Amino acid sequence: MKDTVNSQKRQKVDDMLSLRDILDIFVYNWKWFVLSVVLCVIVGRLYLYTKPKIYQRSAVMLVKDDSGSGGSSSTRSRGGTDALMQLNGVVMGSSVKNEVYILQSHQIMKQVVRDLHLDIYYIYKHNLKSRSLYKGRPFTMQLDSVDIETLKPYSFQAEIQGNKVHITDFVCVAENDDDIPEVDITVEFGEPFTLPSTLRPLKLVANERMLPDFDGKSIVVSHVPVEAAANAYGASLKAGELDKESTLVGITCTDQDIPRAEDILNAVLEAYRRSIIDDKNRIAESTAAFIDERIELISHELSKVEGDLASFKQRNRLVDVKTDASLYLQQSSAARQRSVQLESQVSVVQYLLDYLRDKSQGNNLIPSLAGLTDASIQAQISRYNDLMLERNRLIGNTGEDSPHIRQISQNLDQMRQAIIASTEAYLSSINVQLNRSKQEESGLSQAISSVPEKEKQSLDISRQQAIKETLYTYLLNKREETALQLAITEANIRVIEPPFGSNVPISPRTKIIMLVMLLIGVVAPFAFFHIRNLLNMGVRGRKDIETYTTIPVLGEIPHRKEGLNDSQILVGDKKSDPINEAFRMLRFSLKFISKDARVIMFTSTTPGEGKTFVSRNFAVTLGMTGKKVLLLDTDIRKRTQSRISGGVHREGLTSYLSGTTDDVKSLIIKECPEYNVDLMPAGITPPNPSELLMSDRLEKLIEELKKDYEYIVVDNVPAQVVADAGIVNRIADVTLYVLREGKIDRRYLPELQRLYSEGKFRNMCIILNDCKMEQKRYGYGSYGSYGYNYGYGYGYGYGNADGK
Repeated sequence: MKDTVNSQKRQKVDDMLSLRDILDIFVYNWKWFVLSVVLCVIVGRLYLYTKPKIYQRSAVMLVKDDSGSGGSSSTRSRGGTDALMQLNGVVMGSSVKNEVYILQSHQIMKQVVRDLHLDIYYIYKHNLKSRSLYKGRPFTMQLDSVDIETLKPYSFQAEIQGNKVHITDFVCVAENDDDIPEVDITVEFGEPFTLPSTLRPLKLVANERMLPDFDGKSIVVSHVPVEAAANAYGASLKAGELDKESTLVGITCTDQDIPRAEDILNAVLEAYRRSIIDDKNRIAESTAAFIDERIELISHELSKVEGDLASFKQRNRLVDVKTDASLYLQQSSAARQRSVQLESQVSVVQYLLDYLRDKSQGNNLIPSLAGLTDASIQAQISRYNDLMLERNRLIGNTGEDSPHIRQISQNLDQMRQAIIASTEAYLSSINVQLNRSKQEESGLSQAISSVPEKEKQSLDISRQQAIKETLYTYLLNKREETALQLAITEANIRVIEPPFGSNVPISPRTKIIMLVMLLIGVVAPFAFFHIRNLLNMGVRGRKDIETYTTIPVLGEIPHRKEGLNDSQILVGDKKSDPINEAFRMLRFSLKFISKDARVIMFTSTTPGEGKTFVSRNFAVTLGMTGKKVLLLDTDIRKRTQSRISGGVHREGLTSYLSGTTDDVKSLIIKECPEYNVDLMPAGITPPNPSELLMSDRLEKLIEELKKDYEYIVVDNVPAQVVADAGIVNRIADVTLYVLREGKIDRRYLPELQRLYSEGKFRNMCIILNDCKMEQKRYGYGSYGSYGYNYGYGYGYGYGNADGK
């Protein structure tokens, strides 16, 4: 039990992979490692050759507010808006983050795809490498705008033949292949032609500078929907804040073609700039439309008043005001001027109030009118328009059902109601002032009651004319201001760094890939050999035996050359090959373990482990010292030793055990006379082998043989096949248990340990046969766990049979 526990502890220690084990794997399999590294490096080079190179270009822009300082374009005049939103419990996000999102938005990228025609791909395949062509392409495909938006994805191959192109291999992705007719046409560059999926003719326009370089070569042309192209190129575009403390935004684009990456960045910045200008112009355009509408209305009213005045004076023959009313007229002039201004303001405010109450204008901007003298209402309208602009810009990307959009819409409704309330209060205030002015004017009218009625009517008409003229002049001035604003509007961004970058590709990373492939080349064979060893359940060498058992290992017999069988005697006193040295070391080890042992029994687990070969050659090795050796064949069932000695031996061990003869010497034959080795064959196979071997004549036979021989080598049956091995073991001084490397499952070794612990065999030792010394791996070969040489240095200082 103690031996079993110690064996389990040693197994845990020996199962650990040591540095020496790892080095042994590399040393003994260096050719495979070199081959693996070379193959992996070749695979890595092929991968790098076929993988397109990816380059990166970057740009930096500054987002400014309307005052010229850094700020977000989506929050022009956002200071007041943010304060108002915070008062209403609304938390506003980062403005620069909004601009970053818009820069990467799908709408911007779709516009870039349309501007640069990125929905058409030109692929040139050469050997194992595919290259996407951009400015260096030999021709450009021109499509009708209708086809660009409506066509399904398709591709075709265009082979350049001088000034013509041969079109074949048409494929439409969304159509059934059976429904698409085969395309095989040749057209000249610039000649319109149609494809099965196109609605209108298309044409290929040659690039005269690049055309000669592609003569005789084929280009694969693919057209994809704008949406798909925008998604593909949008994935390669990244934008972000460079610094939390500033409004600098960095934009990067990765692509196979450097000019295309730069063009994409420039197009994104231009599309973003146009979107900002369009946002700003929406307010001016809305104001201009309102002014044009009012000018047309006031123009008709002014013409009518002027016509009424002319008709009145012509009908009543009135030319000038009477001199006696000049004093009253001067006094009433100031009152009338105030009334004119107030009525103009009432007209403007009333129109604005009607516009605000009109629910159909709920999603439109509120016109900005300079006629409003109330600064608070003007500020409210400005903040409302800023927030409406931000909502309209974000709604195209997120949709109206977005929580953020719904929050903004709710805030807009609250602000609109606040503006309506302020406007109503302002209108009431103006009406009060207007009533006072009219009361004052009415008093003056009574004072000049002496003026003829017709002159009074003339004054009323003139007053209406003055009101209309004032309003008309104001609207004309406002229209000019709006036109000037449209003409000078600019985006509040500035490009700090135009597209720039290194000409060194960022992908694939050559050094990292080659390093990884080199590591794979080293790790893969190591893992293969290690896993193969772990999956090998056979006894792999001496280390397995010492790990799983405490049985002494007497020696190791190297692997024999192919074609040598068990009948051959390979040892000799003039031979110094590894097998001879192994048997000499075996002889020495036997003396070291038991110097008085004379009866040596050989057994094994199953047939085929080389027990007969080892026993024959070991007997000759003992005889080489000048001692007389008898080889006793106790395998009376198969009689292997007797058969390979040659001839038919009907007399032998069974004859003596059965009592047929008592003459021992008559049963012995000369097996190897030059080395004093004799053989007692097994004899004929009896019907009761086990019972015959249990006879006490076996002990008597051994005692007789000891008188003439110094060593008796007993070749017994396999221990796990029949019980004969245990029966015969009673006569043995030492039991040599032969294990063939790789034949027996090492999970059987604990069972062998049990036999040893229980003393089933006398002085049991193990001989490891058929050891492939040149194929040993980390600890299972000539080097054991204690650091000394288990292989006894075969070949060290000696030559083998070939003289090498």
